[in-house]
Amino acid sequence: MTRVLILVENLSVPFDRRVWQECRALVDAGYDVVVICPMGTKRDTEPEQVLEGVRILRYPLRAATGGPAGYVREYGLALWHTLRLALRVRREGPVDVVQACNPPDLLFLAALPLMARGARFVFDHHDLVPELFRSRFPRGGEWLFRVAVVLERITFALAAGVISTNESYRRVALTRGRKRPDQVQVVRSAPDLARFVPRDPDPALRRGKAHLAAYVGVMGPQDGVDYALRALAHVRHDLGRDDLHTIFMGAGDARDEMIELARDLKIDDVVEFPGRVSDEFLQRCLSTADVGLSPDPCNPLNDVSTMNKVVEYMAMGLPIVSFELVEARVSAGEAAVYAADDDERAFAELVVELLDDPQRRAAMGALGRERVARHLSWDVSRANLLDFYQRLAPSTKEHPMTVEPAYQGSAHEDTHAGAQHFCRTVTARGPLAPGSRVLVAGCGLGHEAKYIYDTLDVELVGVDVAVGWDPALASLDDGRFQLVEGSVQQLPFPDESFDLVFYHHVIEHVPDPPASLVELARVLRPGGLIYVGTPNRHRAVGYIGSYDSSLRDKLRWNAADWTARLRGRFRNELGAHAGFAETELRRMLERNFTDVEFLTAGYLAFKYGSRLPAGVLTVLGRRPVREVAAPSVYAVARR
Repeated sequence: MTRVLILVENLSVPFDRRVWQECRALVDAGYDVVVICPMGTKRDTEPEQVLEGVRILRYPLRAATGGPAGYVREYGLALWHTLRLALRVRREGPVDVVQACNPPDLLFLAALPLMARGARFVFDHHDLVPELFRSRFPRGGEWLFRVAVVLERITFALAAGVISTNESYRRVALTRGRKRPDQVQVVRSAPDLARFVPRDPDPALRRGKAHLAAYVGVMGPQDGVDYALRALAHVRHDLGRDDLHTIFMGAGDARDEMIELARDLKIDDVVEFPGRVSDEFLQRCLSTADVGLSPDPCNPLNDVSTMNKVVEYMAMGLPIVSFELVEARVSAGEAAVYAADDDERAFAELVVELLDDPQRRAAMGALGRERVARHLSWDVSRANLLDFYQRLAPSTKEHPMTVEPAYQGSAHEDTHAGAQHFCRTVTARGPLAPGSRVLVAGCGLGHEAKYIYDTLDVELVGVDVAVGWDPALASLDDGRFQLVEGSVQQLPFPDESFDLVFYHHVIEHVPDPPASLVELARVLRPGGLIYVGTPNRHRAVGYIGSYDSSLRDKLRWNAADWTARLRGRFRNELGAHAGFAETELRRMLERNFTDVEFLTAGYLAFKYGSRLPAGVLTVLGRRPVREVAAPSVYAVARR
């Protein structure tokens, strides 16, 4: 099977819709796809996940702030993590294609070691990075522009093929990149019409107004949300229209500034910023709106870039108001009206014109929907992508597997230390009654759940909020072993359903840890046992003996821990996760359980007994020492 490694820095996956569509198309066509990308802030936070056949490896990254120096810091960290994970993937087996999705135009550096071993390099050209820097830093970014041009040329030179998002980008690849026409394929960012489904309008979204306008997309300095807000201020204060409400959906580093600008313009009562929204809300909002706003101002980047929001508005049959941009006209045609010269007053007047002409709005919306269905849908882009890959690296099912299956059972027992200790703890307390049921709360890929199931001969249910378990395990459901979707704070089980709960390194991830223990107590039968493991908040050193982490990993995570502590931000969403000290965990457990017993010293002896002298383990297990020496704390308690 042809193996493809996709490198992404700008967004997490699957949140990056374009990359996710490409991944799924390649998997469906028989390719083995691995993605390396940053973690999201509220979603896509798992370090490793398998979704719909795509393996995703993620790393922590904080977006750039503070001008050009912020980009140097962000890109440097991203490159280091990408290279580290790419080498890990290569150690598992050969990689046939490395696809780098910019920005930045630095990802070729992470691809070089794989290219030296035979991988072909593909440049997925999402952004014109030189123009991006010139647009974001008009006064002091000329040096960045020149550096970016050099890096872009190197990227083009190394690429065996280029994927361009539109014809304007294709021209850049042919001229500035000096690629042959047969090396460049246009794969437009296009909506999946199965996802953009019109719904019944929801009048409540208009907040009592006669009309609704909508914006969906990123809110960065170059995205023009400030232009839209000033145009809406003209609509209200100069054109005298107080019958319009507007919803700005999306996030970005300029969002807070835009909320403040709305207050300054005295329109904050007729605009709202819900942040990133669900597909259901997006469909409902765009189905209710009268106008879609595309306020990206004309600059060297925006003029030749295809805006996802334009095509998404069209897919939902929504007429558009845009500034005059080359690629906006190519995409929308007559489905949009255009304000010249970034004129905010003209933009406002066009909004009002459309509000007052429902027949024109309906005709424009129908034209846009038809145009997407015929020429701009993902079905068209998917065919172009697969044609490009078939020429570059044909998929073949005869190609030998280069990666072992994810689940190897107890052969990989090093990955099941917590599950092993749980099984030993349970069996040491006496034999289990026939038909005993175990809940693995936060089962992740499902490997620990399978180990417990095989070892204890019990009925077992694994639950996780993200459906990312190993496909080889998901197919084993026989009524005694199940993996189901659900939150530990709202479990889909009746009261007193389980005899044992395995809650291993999950409590530090949930939004409300005490509430999760209340819910776990609810589903545990009287006398039932809960086993809890979590990082030790008071630890001086973490990951001192992880089987599957390198020395670099240990140093990196400990640096993250101490950086967060020194900044006063050592919380459970940072670093290797702060976790809880024994005293903190005891207080939470005693609210819902009895007979709380800490197993931290025993776990240290179990895990490190073959590597540390008995005397050292004795010292480490003493209460004052283990409070700072133990990487994690472990406890059991009775319902």
